[in-house]
Amino acid sequence: MLWLVKTLSAVVPSMESGESSSSTLSTHQLHMKAALNDCKEQVERLRELLQLSNSTTEFAAPSIEHLLRKTNGYYNHQLFHSAWVSSNSLQQERELGLKRLIEKLAKSVGNNNNNDDDDDDIEHMMCPIDVLHVNEEGWHKEGEDNTGRSIMSTHSKFKQEYCFRNVPCIIRGFNELNFKNVSQSWKNAACNDITAINYPWFERHVGEDTMVPIRIDEKNNDLDEDGRAEECATKMMSLKDWIMRSQEDSSNEEEYLKDWHLLQLLRSRQPVGDTATSNLLYKTPQYFERDVLNNFLERYSHGGDYKFVYWGPSGSQTRLHSDVLHSYSWSHNVVGAKKWTFHIPDCSSDNNDKDTFASSKTFEVIQRTGETIFVPSKWKHEVTNLVETISINHNWITSANIDNTWQCIYSEIKAIEGEINEWGVVPSDDFEARENMLRGCIGLDVTMFILMLLLEVSELLAMVFASIDDKTRDDDAMYDSLQSVYNLVKVLGDVSACQEANAAQRLQAVIGSKTEAIQAQECVTFVTRLTDIFKEPLPP
Repeated sequence: MLWLVKTLSAVVPSMESGESSSSTLSTHQLHMKAALNDCKEQVERLRELLQLSNSTTEFAAPSIEHLLRKTNGYYNHQLFHSAWVSSNSLQQERELGLKRLIEKLAKSVGNNNNNDDDDDDIEHMMCPIDVLHVNEEGWHKEGEDNTGRSIMSTHSKFKQEYCFRNVPCIIRGFNELNFKNVSQSWKNAACNDITAINYPWFERHVGEDTMVPIRIDEKNNDLDEDGRAEECATKMMSLKDWIMRSQEDSSNEEEYLKDWHLLQLLRSRQPVGDTATSNLLYKTPQYFERDVLNNFLERYSHGGDYKFVYWGPSGSQTRLHSDVLHSYSWSHNVVGAKKWTFHIPDCSSDNNDKDTFASSKTFEVIQRTGETIFVPSKWKHEVTNLVETISINHNWITSANIDNTWQCIYSEIKAIEGEINEWGVVPSDDFEARENMLRGCIGLDVTMFILMLLLEVSELLAMVFASIDDKTRDDDAMYDSLQSVYNLVKVLGDVSACQEANAAQRLQAVIGSKTEAIQAQECVTFVTRLTDIFKEPLPP
């Protein structure tokens, strides 16, 4: 990391004054100002929904008596309170999820010992994760008796069982619901082999001269000091040359087209207002929505996102790692098959960022064409393409793993401060340089993280209060939104209270205005106090 500290300290100016001229603002500062303005607009909308007097302090929270009048009294207060109580059980849910998975793995191993002659049965018995079947009505687990069942599980239920419990699963059915167009386009329909790729589609719609990032696997299994996989070397290659190599040698396992922002590339080429090209590909399943990471980056960064296409020959690998920012990820196999090897983390309530992957338990999952896999936060895993494979992969963050993302950011803050203290290359009050370093290391800084959470909280609360008197409202969806709010607000509080984070100074340094930095903190205080009101149950 030292090279980053020295480089950035040399080029990043120190913010000595409290305000910046608009003519000197960086693109990142302008994006963060836009995000803050949207946060303030959402908070103002909340004030209007709650009919708060403008005579009060600008971001003062309402009284409990006012909210009880606005929220239809006892029943709604109990709904809010119940969501808060549930949000406090996140760690217990994760421990429960791991406990059940380990129990299933033990049973699978026992059954496997009695079925050595049936390879297909062995494959499934060695896999302790649930297989879900989805359709337009919802989802159910494979093996469940659905006779006479009229109501399928919802995406909110998926969040409770897999996101909150932080355990993986395989999902079948998205290929028809969300990836039908891309499945038809990228598979060679003229070939009986469902793993055959339709190369002409890429030549026609992406362009032979398009440069793509090829990772070179040097067979290095080492992890860095933070437990991450060492970066592979990367070279740029024309799509024409990549396709030619794939056709000539589909087992060139040392090269792998990874982290390709194909959707972003195609969108950048289409005329303003034309969505035909992006619709040609896919739509993110609703089970993976409320993605605070990509939603924020697409609105407030220069074309950034964590949405990728992976295209690898037979035998190519992604070696042992856990995902960036302690994010969740999902991967949909459009063409081909992958073998996933998961390393089960320890079932520990220790809420720090130490290595919790001491467990020696591993299991394998075979992911076939048309299947989607959900990868939990902080799970180490390695992936091998069994045949030439193209997949769509997103890293994503929701209220259910936002605390893990904060752990990742906090760990990086401490690492950067350690380097700074050792080499003394950045002044102690230069928080703009620190934010640039943090963003250079992990793609997020503290300012982005605060505004990302604040925007999501204020938007969810506005949705809740806008429908509070709607007799046709979905109480399950409202409960889910409130649970998300409490998870997000808790982490907002952790960031604000963390001395090492220096949130106020970082906000001012990046936004370039002490006044606006204070406004951001007032918005955080407003939503925090608003949600605090419902933590105490009302007497019957």
